Amino acid sequence: MDGRTQNILEAAVREFIKFGEPISSSWLFDHYNFGIKPAMIRLELNELTERGFLDQPHHSAGRIPSNRGYEFFAEHILENTGEDVLFDKRLNELFKEMEWPNFLTRLSYDLGLLGVAAEPSEGHVYKDGLENLIDNLEWDSRAEIKSVIRDFEEIDRRLGEAEAEGVFEDKDFIKIFIGRKSPVTKSQSLSVMAGDYEIDGEKIVLLAIGPKRMDYEGTARVFKGLKKVSNREFT
Repeated sequence: MDGRTQNILEAAVREFIKFGEPISSSWLFDHYNFGIKPAMIRLELNELTERGFLDQPHHSAGRIPSNRGYEFFAEHILENTGEDVLFDKRLNELFKEMEWPNFLTRLSYDLGLLGVAAEPSEGHVYKDGLENLIDNLEWDSRAEIKSVIRDFEEIDRRLGEAEAEGVFEDKDFIKIFIGRKSPVTKSQSLSVMAGDYEIDGEKIVLLAIGPKRMDYEGTARVFKGLKKVSNREFT
């Protein structure tokens, strides 16, 4: 994908995350400077739709991200979130002290997500923030609500299965899973950011579970900031 096409895709995903409305070529032309006219932007959007990065709900409507589009955007965010990570002194302290109930309550409130912390060697799983997750999801059906609640109830078991299958065996990772690609959730409506950490020799797997329109940038900054905390680069 060339640079201009990538910029257009990232802009379309970013604007949809912000506003939740299909993004048109005229909107992108008015708010971004790609150096081309609306008709050319429309051609780029058509190509991105044909390649599976965007969807078009109706023939005359704008575009929305597909799962592939969200995945491309989120992975780009992870790769390009640099040293300007966010530090919350109290969050850092709770993390280092492994005070998971309080840590997850604060993390969930700050990001509007469901937070999960697991200690695989001990078989312990902590989770908090289902209400925050539900408040930030856009519900299309009762079945969707039931699917998310079932995911919450099944996270402990699925985390154990994912560990047994080696999903989280990599060292020093931060990964993103969109929709049904997630090993710990089954709902099509969710995205999961996962990272591994080590505190006093104990491996920790941290998850942030949110809507596909979640704040990937803010969440990536928190996850990368906690890497520095666990590596004792920040106290």
